[in-house]
Amino acid sequence: MQSSLPAYRRHPTFRRSAGDFVAIWFVVAALSVLAAIAGWQFWHTDRIFTGVQVAGVPVGGMSRAAALLHLSRELRIYPSPPLSLSFEERTWTLSSAQLQARPDLLGAVNAAYLIGRQGTLGQNLADQWTALLGQRTAEPQLTYDEGALRYAISQIAAQVRRPGRAEMTIGDLHLPSAPGVDVDVDASTQLLLARLQTGEGRSVALQTFAVAPPDAQSSAAADSTTSTPLLPLVLSDPASGLVFALDPATQRRLLPNGVGGQVNPAALAELVQLWAEEVYIPAQDARLRFDVNAGQAVVFQPSIVGRQLNVDATITALQNALVSGQSQGQLPVEVVAPKVDSNRIDEMGIRELVATGTTYYAGSSQDRILNVEVAAEKFEGVVIPPNGIFSFNSIVQDVSAANGFADSLIIWGDRTAVGVGGGVCQVSTTVFRSAFLGGFPIMERYNHGYVVSWYGEPGMDATIYTPSVDFKFRNDTSAFLLVQPVVDSVNGVISFLFYGTKPDRQVTVGQPVISDIVEAGQPVYQEDASLATGEIKQVETAKRGLTATVERTIVENGQSRTDKIVSVYQPWSAVFLVGPGTPIPGQEKPATP
Repeated sequence: MQSSLPAYRRHPTFRRSAGDFVAIWFVVAALSVLAAIAGWQFWHTDRIFTGVQVAGVPVGGMSRAAALLHLSRELRIYPSPPLSLSFEERTWTLSSAQLQARPDLLGAVNAAYLIGRQGTLGQNLADQWTALLGQRTAEPQLTYDEGALRYAISQIAAQVRRPGRAEMTIGDLHLPSAPGVDVDVDASTQLLLARLQTGEGRSVALQTFAVAPPDAQSSAAADSTTSTPLLPLVLSDPASGLVFALDPATQRRLLPNGVGGQVNPAALAELVQLWAEEVYIPAQDARLRFDVNAGQAVVFQPSIVGRQLNVDATITALQNALVSGQSQGQLPVEVVAPKVDSNRIDEMGIRELVATGTTYYAGSSQDRILNVEVAAEKFEGVVIPPNGIFSFNSIVQDVSAANGFADSLIIWGDRTAVGVGGGVCQVSTTVFRSAFLGGFPIMERYNHGYVVSWYGEPGMDATIYTPSVDFKFRNDTSAFLLVQPVVDSVNGVISFLFYGTKPDRQVTVGQPVISDIVEAGQPVYQEDASLATGEIKQVETAKRGLTATVERTIVENGQSRTDKIVSVYQPWSAVFLVGPGTPIPGQEKPATP
């Protein structure tokens, strides 16, 4: 018996070509690049992209809070563009300290944070690359202290002012009368402000006017009690450096009968009111941030002391000076303290988490996500004093493209339409939930026109529409209340955290009770010429109308109270767009054009 072994077969050998290695190298390189991009985006989640500057100051890699603090230290005196005033052959250069430019650092920091985040993926990566090269800068909007400009011009006007000369004869020499020169401080100030805002021109001509020469004969014969004062009347406040001057022409208008006569009360009140508007600087409340590790609030944006003119005291001072012929007087400027003073944080009682609310927006469009982020940023560090009223609209201000918002879907009338600011109500709804769940008194709140799926169960939403439809609540605790938004756009989650001193109360919120259900109407079909024949596109989802009642029970200091939030939602028909000539399901008539 013979046995045989199977013939040995050589397995084919796979040899990789140079092209295979090149392809593998490209795949590995691509994966490495993608991993680097993902890591870059993750590291900058709450940071400004590296390389971005604000007014020439690097802020890349910083959080917005750190960038704001850094800028407030670096730009204490903002470097204003060089500007000078001129008259005839004389020139006066105004320093940055005299111009007193006030930059909107918070707005600039928010604009810097949005660099590399507002466009498509390709646009964002390109913006991030140019930022890394140091080619992206956010310039803050500037406002100027009109009172400081007026003071600087008044100081220069004292060097320019020249009284008129009466005709006179000295021996054999005859000198004809000559007009004088005075400075129109108001016109010069307004022209200077206009140039600063537009950036046009580096030199501004002082606005002057001629002063008629006095009549030598009538001046000699006139009684000193009725002669027209020739020297300006100056009111000043040494603390603020403000100076207001009344030129002779203005004094004549206020004293039609001359020194010692009766002051024109209407003209005087009008003048002082104009001064009050120029002097007024509103106090700016501090914005804070809660440091969880330290368990305390820290300064996010320092407070600014304001000022105002005491109108009644100014009128009295002017009346006395004009009647008695004085040339100097005190300008009664008052300090306006901020309600939230960054120098008194330790007295505010901000020490723990008081309330929180959360909503979800995963799946939103890029424009809607942007609007959520922009709106939430405006509430960074807002502090509500004890018994103070929180107003959503007063903080978010104008919901417009100029204020950073993009076009997205909004509820407009009886349908959903594209408009500026879609997604802002995600923020207002989240703030409402924090306040409602925290037991705070709700002062003003409106539900949406129909049930919106973004907000989960009906009855716990809050719509706003600036400036008329607002959301308000009152801080009824004895401590200050810090509002801190937390936005996670990667996962589509937004929360509002309230920090303060937690009151001794328990809040229980029941489930929404649904009643008065009304079924949605028949679907609506509208012809759209941009669609092809046979194409149907749904743009509205049918929603039932209903009433949702949410009951809240608050037990505080041993006493219980209950309140309700009642929301009435209208039925909402499904809306379809169809191409021309497309048959409508279940209908014989064509779609409405």
